[in-house]
Amino acid sequence: MTSLRTLLCVVLTAGLGACASSPPLRYYSLDDGRPMAMGSPAGVSVAIVEVKLPELVDRPQLVARAAGHRVQLSENDRWAEPLRRQVPRLLARDLSMALDSDRIVVLGLDAREFDIDFRVVVDVQHLEVVSGQRVELDAVWRAETRDGHAFFGRSLAWQGLDELAAADAHAAAVDAERRAFRDLAENIAAGIRNRLEMLD
Repeated sequence: MTSLRTLLCVVLTAGLGACASSPPLRYYSLDDGRPMAMGSPAGVSVAIVEVKLPELVDRPQLVARAAGHRVQLSENDRWAEPLRRQVPRLLARDLSMALDSDRIVVLGLDAREFDIDFRVVVDVQHLEVVSGQRVELDAVWRAETRDGHAFFGRSLAWQGLDELAAADAHAAAVDAERRAFRDLAENIAAGIRNRLEMLD
């Protein structure tokens, strides 16, 4: 009996020690904390209707490409909220700044019920963090005018990891992803500006 009790104590102690030594969870957001800049209330109105993301990255864990065909999922480094919710909101914010308009919103597929100048659908076909090197983004987008005419664009973004990479590789990767999505918003904004010039 004494031996059994001793064994149980040893097992419990080892288990508690393992729990105590587990690394803490770290949470990240694409929102870099920059203050929101209000655009013109008379600006163009745009609805982000849908943003599709690759299933590989639309998960709680941060994902990075390793050597060869391997992919690394970091169980201790996670998104504070799903990317499918973060990305549309941040694209709307970046479009608001790029187009100088406070009439940029995120709406569902029922956006046709609203009086909107442009409805935008984004398909992110490739979003990859190459460990310790760069972030790659390849997205196609479609914008539709209020009278039903559609035009398309493609955004290819390549962002190197900055000086944060040595100290915190995950923070550097998230920062590079944020910059890549900002490039995407600038690309969409340029397409909308070109179409507005054609309509004038």
